[in-house]
Amino acid sequence: LERDLICADDDPALVMQGGSLDLNGFTVTCDRTVVGILLEGKGAHLKDGAVTGCELAVWVAGSGDHRIDCLTVSASNQGIFIESDGNRLSHSNVLRGLNDAAVQVNGSNNHLRFNSLARSVDQGFEINGEDNRIIGNRISGVAEGVQLMGDGNVVARNHIIGTTDRGVEVREGGHLIRDNLIADGTADGIGVFSDGSEVSRNVILGHADQGIFVSGFANTLEKNRVLLNGTDLTDATPDCDENLWRDNTFE
Repeated sequence: LERDLICADDDPALVMQGGSLDLNGFTVTCDRTVVGILLEGKGAHLKDGAVTGCELAVWVAGSGDHRIDCLTVSASNQGIFIESDGNRLSHSNVLRGLNDAAVQVNGSNNHLRFNSLARSVDQGFEINGEDNRIIGNRISGVAEGVQLMGDGNVVARNHIIGTTDRGVEVREGGHLIRDNLIADGTADGIGVFSDGSEVSRNVILGHADQGIFVSGFANTLEKNRVLLNGTDLTDATPDCDENLWRDNTFE
């Protein structure tokens, strides 16, 4: 881009069919436009600018393998919706989501790395696909940090701070949750409601309810440091013998 854009008529405001779009630090603003930028085709690259005021700021569709780098999304009902597979979202900011998840992923094999998500009234990341990687992000001031469905997703090395609901919620499937800092939430640090997840080497501090709450079966919970929560560890299965708890630090 060579200037800021205010889009009132075209919907989406911009469509990419592959190729590369460098916003050059400029802003795309939606004025009655529903979708800000739609990525179609395969292998599009969107970078270095801002999208604001849309119902949906960026829709990642088509055949996938798109890249989004150094983008700021703000004041949108939903920040980024990833529908396709094999995409990369990195070093971006998603701020002030009004009604829905900051980033929703329905596709698989997507990599979400080193992003900052803040002040969303719903989830930071809502993950519904399989084999996605959510790594090295900072998530703060959202309702729920990461919500997991699908199967085989990895949540690792994230900082999840000050959620008003759970830091990580596993609703279905088996996932790897490892090496995260989850602190100062008003509900649970991690809630596991399905079977077959591994929760390991996380630091979970200062939650009003449980540090880790598990009601599913055949989960492995090991080497977590869980302190200063309302209740540090809770296993709600009958007889508390359906999950493997090993080498956790708690009070």
